[in-house]
Amino acid sequence: MKKAALLLLATAFAAACASGGPPVAPALLADTEAAVRRAEDAGASERATDLIAKARRAWDEGRTASARGDGETARRRLEEARAYAAAAEARANAERLKGEAATLRRQADDLEIKIRELREQSRNP
Repeated sequence: MKKAALLLLATAFAAACASGGPPVAPALLADTEAAVRRAEDAGASERATDLIAKARRAWDEGRTASARGDGETARRRLEEARAYAAAAEARANAERLKGEAATLRRQADDLEIKIRELREQSRNP
């Protein structure tokens, strides 16, 4: 009986040691999810597909590691997911702004043409 108890205690101790650090704080999981959602809302699914895919994969792996009690791996993967999500959001915003700038440039060019036409018309009534 003593041997069985010792074996059980040793197994429990080994499992506790193998768990990879303290559990992940729920706030880290929530912050990571929010970062991924912000990137998606910024249009990363269309404008930064590679980065948002990496963010989602790291987030999933982080949640899985957290659920199995591997806090260290979970933290690393969640931080990686947050970094990928931030990069995806930045790229999506940059691409959107480039598109808006191009549209504004075309509108300015169109207005400039109209101004020239109006000047010509006013010179030659």
